[in-house]
This record gives sequence, structure tokens and C-alpha cells, in this order.
Amino acid sequence: MRRISLVAASAAMLAVSALPASAATMGSTTHKLSFPATSGLKASGTYTKVAKGIKVNVCAKDTSKSTYAVGAVVVASNSTYKMHANLGAVAFGDHATICRSMTLRLTSHLQVYSFAANNKGMMTHKSKLKKIY
Repeated sequence: MRRISLVAASAAMLAVSALPASAATMGSTTHKLSFPATSGLKASGTYTKVAKGIKVNVCAKDTSKSTYAVGAVVVASNSTYKMHANLGAVAFGDHATICRSMTLRLTSHLQVYSFAANNKGMMTHKSKLKKIY
């Protein structure tokens, strides 16, 4: 009985040690997101590569009384940019903070942008897409 468990443990250790270094550490590093500057917005976020895609957290804080709503958006795309998925956080009202989390399955490219909107639902500012990777 001992030999069987010893053999199983040895086989498991051998399998783990045979993995490439990138696979052994996959999902363990959390990276900070940096959003383009938008007046009245304080945005933050993180992403972590996990087995099923990219785990994304994004927060938006409205810091201006004159701005009705502000938002921060993360866009994940496939290698050809033909398919994409996004996660956004939109804060309404002065000093309101909203955070959102989700795992995005498309992992080839990651970009971010930010925006501000007025009380009529019109975007008054939209930043350019900023490439993360």
C-alpha cells in the first residue's frame, strides 16, 4: 500500500516538474491596469491570467460635480481583433464608486479606455484605446 502511494506521489511530482515555467505560475501574478486620463474620473483595475481566460477587476469613481457619469472599460480581443468582450464600470454622481469583476475568455489582446457622459446620455469625452498587451 505504501509503495502505491509513493509511486503516485512521485508520478505527480514528476508531472508538475515537467510543466513549463509559464504554466506553473499561470494565474499567480496580478497586474495593474492604467487607464487614460479623463476629467472627473479616477479609474483603477487589475487583471490576472487564469485557466479560463483573464480575470478582470475594474473600478470607476466620479470625482467631479459637473460630470454626470464616468466610466472605465476593459476590452479583450482574439488575435485578429474580430471578436471581443468587454467589462466596464460606470459611476453616476459625485463621489460615486462602482467596481465590476468578470473572467473574459478572449486573451490575445487587452485594451482599456475611459469616458465621461452628460445627463442626456451623450458621451462628452471618450479616450483613445490604450493597449495593455
